[in-house]
Amino acid sequence: MGQLYQEILKSLDIKLDFICDTKKLDKIESSFTDYQEALNKTNVDGIIISTYGPSHHQIIKSAINSGIKYVVCEKPFTNSVKNADDILKLLKKSNSRLSINYLRRFSKRYGKLFHEIHNKQIIGVPKSMIITSGAGGISALGTHFIDLSRYLLASEVSSVYGVSVDKNLPNPRGEQFEDPGGYAILNFENNTRMFFDMSDDLGIQPKIEILGEYGRIVIDELNNRIVIRARSTEDMLKKMHHYVLPNPVLRDDLFNFESISVLTKKMLENLISDKPLVSPAYAARNNVEIYSAIRNSFASGKVVNLPLNDSFYEKEFMVT
Repeated sequence: MGQLYQEILKSLDIKLDFICDTKKLDKIESSFTDYQEALNKTNVDGIIISTYGPSHHQIIKSAINSGIKYVVCEKPFTNSVKNADDILKLLKKSNSRLSINYLRRFSKRYGKLFHEIHNKQIIGVPKSMIITSGAGGISALGTHFIDLSRYLLASEVSSVYGVSVDKNLPNPRGEQFEDPGGYAILNFENNTRMFFDMSDDLGIQPKIEILGEYGRIVIDELNNRIVIRARSTEDMLKKMHHYVLPNPVLRDDLFNFESISVLTKKMLENLISDKPLVSPAYAARNNVEIYSAIRNSFASGKVVNLPLNDSFYEKEFMVT
């Protein structure tokens, strides 16, 4: 992602002042191995944090305390709810703008789908989402799906029940990180729900389903397809338990989900504009809490209500 950001900054004609990495970059004139030294010795308008999750909290704090106006951070926002709230308090006292890279929020295609679901109600009132995927880590990959469900169901999570299916798979980003797979049910404040299965015993492509009163939407991002089925307008007036009624195909079409590069560019353009942030810190904070609640449920075997008010509020996870 760091290399991708370099390319995007160049396309936006934004000057890259320095790069900070854990190893000295010989081919880069302005490079640092210590982020605090970099902030102390430079005068920049913005900073991009493309490091692993456990480092985010302190780097964001340093950037805000240094008066940097524009701050971008890769997910996860932080690795504990307490650390996320710590950042939110700092932001309120500052002039900084912080955006977290949840890319689907910047997609025109998903924006159009949101309009079709909520304003046109093409499948009736949305009630549920089902997301299945091969093992990819609930923090590393699953948090994007959690954020997408909050966006498309237009509500916040009220409770969580999860079951761990952990095969101790090696983490590709280092043996110091851990991110067990599993499945969970998220219950939302508006009485909708989301079930996802990202267990470590699955090796399948992701699929997203959105279920409404009278139809369903199936999205296959990797193969660029969307299929929408729903009852006819006449059949929508009939009883719910008449499940044998036809659900004709309303659409079987390409799903032109934009590239990571295009969506990341949109995020940066939004950040440096005067417009409200599309992916603000407070929204990303809720994803951190949902992940912590899932891990709490994995450990306890119980339903966990939000907001968290126990040890898992402060618990830090070694996630990326």
